[in-house]
Amino acid sequence: MDEDFLGEPFLCGYDVLKIPVIENGVPVWKEKFPIEKIEKLKKSVGMKKFSSQMMLTPVDISDGRFDVSKLLFYSDELLRVEQNQLLNFTIGSHKIVSVSCWWDPSYGSVNGDGSVVSVVFIDEEGKYYLHDVKYLYHSDGEEVQSAHEQCVQVGEFIKRNNIPLIYVESNGIGKFLPEFLKSELLKMGIQCSVVAKTSKVSKAIRILDAFDVIVSAGYLFVNEKVRQTPFIAEFTDWNVDSSIHDDGLDSVAGAILAEPVKMPLTVRNRFVFPRRTLTGMYRVKTDFKI
Repeated sequence: MDEDFLGEPFLCGYDVLKIPVIENGVPVWKEKFPIEKIEKLKKSVGMKKFSSQMMLTPVDISDGRFDVSKLLFYSDELLRVEQNQLLNFTIGSHKIVSVSCWWDPSYGSVNGDGSVVSVVFIDEEGKYYLHDVKYLYHSDGEEVQSAHEQCVQVGEFIKRNNIPLIYVESNGIGKFLPEFLKSELLKMGIQCSVVAKTSKVSKAIRILDAFDVIVSAGYLFVNEKVRQTPFIAEFTDWNVDSSIHDDGLDSVAGAILAEPVKMPLTVRNRFVFPRRTLTGMYRVKTDFKI
């Protein structure tokens, strides 16, 4: 294209003033942003956003990678304790206050998109515990299971993890699954709310937004059993431009970014068949006389 037609670049000839929040290791506006506040800011927004917005350093999103050495592993199970009709959930010595569960469904082949459900618990300090990830494949690994088979496995996943609510990504083929899952959970006698969610952000941005902050802050704990799934390999090999499978990453990102729900505080008759409502007239014999 003709350069004369394009004209001069925007603000050509102007001086540019850049004042990052830190210069030579010293806060430039210490009254507003002391070093303690800056360090908290790094943890809350992640290094990429901090570098671009607070240090005025251009960041290439295609450089996005995760450091697997920053994942913190644990082997404790979720402990549910009932006392005086009250419930208390812990992982190790940490009290669990909320949970987020996300199912990213698929009916494609193993070589295509996978169908993955994951659950993340959050403790009182805001730390995240990736407690369980389930890849919904046939036992022979040849193809993804049918909708009915997947919903049954999701129901079992919900039951063993004490999940009160699950989000189902309803993009594309997932549109009818929330209602189908509700029906299957009712048949299985499992009380769990099902909420349909539509993702409007690209997968790469969603994964970066979910993991960048909590991983760099040391706030993501991963249960040892997750090592037995493809998740760790996905986490290690992933970058924005990669073509590797990232279905587990996407499911966990959905759980991290979704609004968590509080863990039940009181004992409920969960995971039992619902009471049947009796209708009609019945004759009852009694020995009661007036």
